[in-house]
Amino acid sequence: MMPEQHDQLFLALGRLEGKVDSILTFNTKLEEQIQAHDERIRHLEHHKHFVLGISAVIAAGASAVVAILAKFIGPTP
Repeated sequence: MMPEQHDQLFLALGRLEGKVDSILTFNTKLEEQIQAHDERIRHLEHHKHFVLGISAVIAAGASAVVAILAKFIGPTP
């Protein structure tokens, strides 16, 4: 091979290495972003279950109060 062909080959390899490095950096950023999204979603799901639990307790309490009031008031003729 001629020296200029070696230079072109090394230049092409350098470009390829730069592109691979760029892809690896981008992949790392995506993994970090996915991890951050996963943490946010986990937090939101936990909060959702907490709110649903409180709502269920409030609904059960309200139902109990209505049942007790219905016994005292009784059916109206």
